[in-house]
Amino acid sequence: MERNESAGPAPFWSLRDFPRDTAATVAPNPAVQQFSTVGVVERQRIELWEEHNARSLVGLQARTLNGVPLEATEVNLTLGQLQFAHVAANPHIVERDAAQIARTPLGGVALYFTLFGESFFYCDEGVHLQRPGGLLVCGADEPFMRGFAHGLQEFVLTVPRELFEEISEDPTPRRPITMSFARIPGANAHAARLARLVRSTLSAAGEQDLADVESSALTLLRSIFSTDSARRAVTHRLTALDYIDRHLRDPRLSVGQVAASVGISERQLTRIFAETGTGAARVILEKRLDLARHILRGGGALSVGDVAAQCGFSSHAHFTRVFRERFEETPAQIRSSAGSAQDLTIPDTL
Repeated sequence: MERNESAGPAPFWSLRDFPRDTAATVAPNPAVQQFSTVGVVERQRIELWEEHNARSLVGLQARTLNGVPLEATEVNLTLGQLQFAHVAANPHIVERDAAQIARTPLGGVALYFTLFGESFFYCDEGVHLQRPGGLLVCGADEPFMRGFAHGLQEFVLTVPRELFEEISEDPTPRRPITMSFARIPGANAHAARLARLVRSTLSAAGEQDLADVESSALTLLRSIFSTDSARRAVTHRLTALDYIDRHLRDPRLSVGQVAASVGISERQLTRIFAETGTGAARVILEKRLDLARHILRGGGALSVGDVAAQCGFSSHAHFTRVFRERFEETPAQIRSSAGSAQDLTIPDTL
């Protein structure tokens, strides 16, 4: 089963977004666990790897090719109901058969975000090939086998069965669901944002409110799987705002580009923002102006023209005019008063 959203060019995922050494930089936090077979006696590696996964993620049977020692590392984070993980390993095969499921039932759904390495996913429904930028969703208590001929790097997210069924308004899938979060047309913007959330949380877990992280993840899961149009509209808007914040300084940023990043048409995006009373183009403009005022009030050596360019304005004259209309002061007046006043309001885009 495939679930994709039609869209124009959508820069969701690239190797630059998810570097292969993601697991190497994890913030210290009691909630984060790290396990590696590197340095472990070779004959014990597979047994310890299986024990760790049965305890912390999804119980599996593992074996390597041609007796090569298993080199695998896993970073795990348990939230209230969800589990995040980053897994990296050399070539090997894993299997979750009926006996393994009986020993270590998960009672939930697993989402596998492939970052590096091609692999296969085999189940009674057939074979699915996974490539970087692909997401595969499956019921974790259905038998399957996975093979990684060139090794792997992936993020994993597990969701309890009852929660997934409440979110999706459907039974737990008996067949895998596949979609893309890659830098290609038709990819799912919400899946890409969810992958970025897993990455940022695992790399800075000690600096984030994990309850907020889980809430954000659940919102994105609803957007990916729910058929509720109102919920999807809210998440479309949140995804659009996230994209705007990340590309605010780019003078080429447009409403059409934002819509493509969300995976919907420009007309749909315009309607979603119109329901809040402020159009998408106006939101972009006001965020740029807030950022510019913050920079100007901070002093510094940048000229007004440089500040305008840094905030995505291609015309100095246009910047000055819209700035004065918004704040009833010119950029130069704000700059001149920077020494006598301090702006304590920090824009969300910083």
